[in-house]
Amino acid sequence: MSSVYARRSGTKRGYPVKASTTIQASEPVFLLAGFAVPLAGADDSAKFCGVSTFVVESSGVDGEMTVEVEHQQFALKNGGDIAPADVGEMAYFSDIYTVTKDSTAHPAAGTIAQLEGDWVWIIPAVA
Repeated sequence: MSSVYARRSGTKRGYPVKASTTIQASEPVFLLAGFAVPLAGADDSAKFCGVSTFVVESSGVDGEMTVEVEHQQFALKNGGDIAPADVGEMAYFSDIYTVTKDSTAHPAAGTIAQLEGDWVWIIPAVA
């Protein structure tokens, strides 16, 4: 008998969507109190969980809809304050394309995995 009850491979995950929320396709998705929201609905306690694959419009109650996200490393624009010495540290979204080291009023993007020119490779905050 295996000690592993289930296995997951691949990059797709699904998360329940907050009520009265629209998430566009190919947009960063955040978990806020367990429900998926776009950056516009995220605060500094929200965590990046991936990029949406489809548009989801939730007009009902919390969790009525599920958003599918791709969960993998993503290259985002460097806000100018992330340096090679910051690899392994946490980054935060300043807009839907850009990350910064400044956590003030910014949701967590995730761990800085690599810098490549003007790009910062991020491992999402929701592991």
